[in-house]
Amino acid sequence: MSKSIKVTAIRLVSASTLAVSVLATAAVTPANASPLTDGISATARAENGNSYCAHGGYVGGPNQSSSCTGGTSRTHAWCADFAGWVWARNGVTGLGTLDDRAASFMDYGKKYGTLSSTPHVGDAVVYNYNGGSYADHVAVVTGVSGDTVTITGGNQGGYPGHVSTNSTTKWRVGQSPWGQSISGYISPAGSNTPSYPNPASLPSGTLVKSPNGADVKVMISGSGVPVAASDVTPDKYDLSKIVLIDDSAFRSLPSAPPAGTVVHDQAGGANRYVVIDNAALLIGGEDWVAAGYNTRADMGVPTAWLQAAAQRTVPTGTVVMDQTGTDPGRYVMVDGAALHISGSEWTADDYNTQMLMGVPGQWLKAAVAKTPPTGTVLMDQSGTDNNRYVMLGGAAVHISGAEWTANGYNLRSLMGAPGEWLSSTVAKQVANGTVVKDASGADASVYVMAGGVAVPLTYADFTGLGYDKRPLEGAPGEWLKTAAAKATPADGTMLLSPESNTVWQVTGGKKKALTADAFGPGKLSFDDVVSVPTAFTAKLPTVTG
Repeated sequence: MSKSIKVTAIRLVSASTLAVSVLATAAVTPANASPLTDGISATARAENGNSYCAHGGYVGGPNQSSSCTGGTSRTHAWCADFAGWVWARNGVTGLGTLDDRAASFMDYGKKYGTLSSTPHVGDAVVYNYNGGSYADHVAVVTGVSGDTVTITGGNQGGYPGHVSTNSTTKWRVGQSPWGQSISGYISPAGSNTPSYPNPASLPSGTLVKSPNGADVKVMISGSGVPVAASDVTPDKYDLSKIVLIDDSAFRSLPSAPPAGTVVHDQAGGANRYVVIDNAALLIGGEDWVAAGYNTRADMGVPTAWLQAAAQRTVPTGTVVMDQTGTDPGRYVMVDGAALHISGSEWTADDYNTQMLMGVPGQWLKAAVAKTPPTGTVLMDQSGTDNNRYVMLGGAAVHISGAEWTANGYNLRSLMGAPGEWLSSTVAKQVANGTVVKDASGADASVYVMAGGVAVPLTYADFTGLGYDKRPLEGAPGEWLKTAAAKATPADGTMLLSPESNTVWQVTGGKKKALTADAFGPGKLSFDDVVSVPTAFTAKLPTVTG
């Protein structure tokens, strides 16, 4: 029977099958990793700190008894029970040879020819073996790196013992790293754990699952795309043909097909998409042939996954180009918008060192037309401009140094943007009709933007003009003060006040009444008219003549 570690060493007798004088000079040769050895290591290490009644008691082979009785009492020295339990959890064969004695592991090694002087991950290591029926201790090798061996064992430390892990460079047979002499290493003879196929070898369309769970995935070009319960019937997935794969392999499968994969809804439909970084981009009709997507394999994917992927944006920082080559520009994605990279910035800002993704031309046109959403915090990617900006109504608004932390902008993700694009966006006016307030709360007033002017609103204006139905955006206070101090909106701004139905257009700091025939297809649009308080339009001189 095994005992807890003690300081006194017992001399190896000559009957031992391992000669100390020969084996002491051996060098560590790490074994190749395998599901069995990795599993043994992970199982043993996960028990660190546990005592003899963990899991109701450690029980390994059929001839080993439990380390615990009644849920509270230690039955006997339990190092062999622990090592046997770890092996049993990983399907090691031949465990009928083991009993509650540490020496039974030496019996196992002799019987199956796995006794050696070289430690391998997953081995049992026996201490102070007397060459017959007794040894002081047994533990499990859980790591081999360079000249260091890591060992995890049960019934270690003071009575009643616990599971602990320790590393040593004194791993050679005959050496005593913790007061007991190492007698030998015993490798598992084999495993009765089922042998599962490598998922990478399975053809696309194969349904797979782990033996340890109910989730199902479909293999698409080496990835495992999740199959929802709602997909099974419309997508015609045959659950009777599921292939079991190793649990760790199942969990590590990429959840999206590789970039550039062309996909469609397995349930049907004419739309085709290309996968870019977990997002599915719609391929326009004019792109299908021009971009060469028609020459790629067209993969059916689960409906639920595709619907979600079609709503995702290409990750910020991804560098993209028109797959057709019609647009020679290069762009970087920032919060769903494609920002143009000038020729000088392409190399100066290291965009050329990133992977360049081809995307459908029609999709790219739409992304180029977008601006990063309000609230996105930006900086010049080159670092030439050290300022920080926040997007507000399509414009990049300056954030002062004091507001950077006081308003919490420092807590948001800071996105690098091409300098030329950023400069042009800083020069833009915040979109007409954007409703803003001071982000710091120092100014409780609410404003509506009209031609670059922040027009103050009373509560009656706020509700009466319908601005309470729009988002109220926080703006840097210093910028807002400047915008509120401007006298007149930019030329061309169209204003409407509640006192009449007259639409005014600003020209040269004055207002000019517009007639109905100024609006219509190819002309001005009522959508561009900003409702402002009567007092604001009243102070603007009227164009006469």
